[in-house]
Amino acid sequence: MRTLLTTTLAGIGLLLAACGVQVEDPNGGSANGERTEEASSTDDEGTADGQDDGSAAGAAADLELGEHCENPVDGYRIAYPASWHANDGEVTAACTVFDVAVPEIHANTVLPLASAVLIMVEDRDLDETREVIAEDPAMDVGGFEDTQIEGRAALRVDGTATGEAYLDEGIEVHRTYVAFEGRTLVAAANELGDVDLDARRELIVDMLASLEPVASDGGEDETSDRDETTDRDEATSDAGEDAETAMIGEASRQARSGGDGRGYLVDVRTGDHDGFTRVTFEFDEELPAYEVAPTDEPIVAFPSGQDIEVAGEDHLEVVTSGTRVDLSGEQAVETYEGSLHFEVDGAPLVEVAMIGDHHGQMTWVLGLSEEADFAAVDLEDPARIVIDVVDG
Repeated sequence: MRTLLTTTLAGIGLLLAACGVQVEDPNGGSANGERTEEASSTDDEGTADGQDDGSAAGAAADLELGEHCENPVDGYRIAYPASWHANDGEVTAACTVFDVAVPEIHANTVLPLASAVLIMVEDRDLDETREVIAEDPAMDVGGFEDTQIEGRAALRVDGTATGEAYLDEGIEVHRTYVAFEGRTLVAAANELGDVDLDARRELIVDMLASLEPVASDGGEDETSDRDETTDRDEATSDAGEDAETAMIGEASRQARSGGDGRGYLVDVRTGDHDGFTRVTFEFDEELPAYEVAPTDEPIVAFPSGQDIEVAGEDHLEVVTSGTRVDLSGEQAVETYEGSLHFEVDGAPLVEVAMIGDHHGQMTWVLGLSEEADFAAVDLEDPARIVIDVVDG
């Protein structure tokens, strides 16, 4: 998996295979930190009749560890507060989201950013992680603390969100990075939610002290939430005959790159032409930075790490700094509502699938029935990335 312009460590506001609903804050606002006024008929003792109903607010004060869960994809077991809940793994890998209320993680949505603690495992060691933290566009780092947690090297980082990702500028953010089996496990929290951030900083240390490796199944039993819709409108002309001829003349197996913006995806289409099949990614205004390159790496969902089957013996990876969800307002707005996975009746192009849209990096994979040359170009009016795969 390539990382383009941003790092997978930048923010832990995770996007699954398809997002486009409001990012909810359990406190009655959106993930960008706004809170709505909420009337309450309860008193300090619990519900309106004085009985404790076991609500999130009542459970928030109890941070004593007492439950354990396992993440079979990333291979770890960890303890968490007895009164809290961990996600069950139905949508994304289990033992990733922890909160005082049962995490509600819907397919095709943003993970709840106001959750008390979010955990991710990155495939880089702690030293490599240290190098990319300073370049994280999502957070202004306020301070680093090198430490040890139960014999594991750890790095604790505090800062504020820059507004470049899923949190509004100024939101306080904490992350603890710990060396884990040659990789880095990240536990993250921010000031949103029911539990005081300072309390969660200390709780994270206790949770990570309980961390232990378990056998990983690599996510083999996990299912994909990709849209199986296959109906697509074919594009008959995107660049004009001259541009088409020039592109095929330059086709090879070399990686192509271009663009420098952060555009919003509005359409994906394919077209069967004489001698090649075309894939077009269209953006609203600004052309994002992108790279198109062959890959022989396993295809995994980004950032969950779950295995994804994309048809074909050969694959092209398209990594862009664009996204298909506008999070600049109070509600997330899905700018592209089309299929995220569709078959193509081409030769050799047979499938197109999105495998990730996370923190300003969107990745698609083109499945080819055989190795093939390709050409890629960026066009304006409208802004497009155009990829031509030469017929076998």
